[in-house]
Amino acid sequence: SSYLLAGSDRRIKENIKELPKENNHKMYEFSYKGNPKKYIGVMAQDILKTNPEAVVDINGVLHVDYGRLGVKMREVS
Repeated sequence: SSYLLAGSDRRIKENIKELPKENNHKMYEFSYKGNPKKYIGVMAQDILKTNPEAVVDINGVLHVDYGRLGVKMREVS
């Protein structure tokens, strides 16, 4: 299946910069707290408003199923 869950909760991210939209979703560059690697992806809090069916709460942290959004989370090279 295309079940591609990623920790997407704004509260576990830092160094957040807004990027142009992709497939009508707000995109951001960010890193996870305590990890210097940078990624591009969505914020679960945004997706809750637009595609709530793609958001899963795991132990209080919001995750997004990218397979339902038509965008990919990726590492910044």
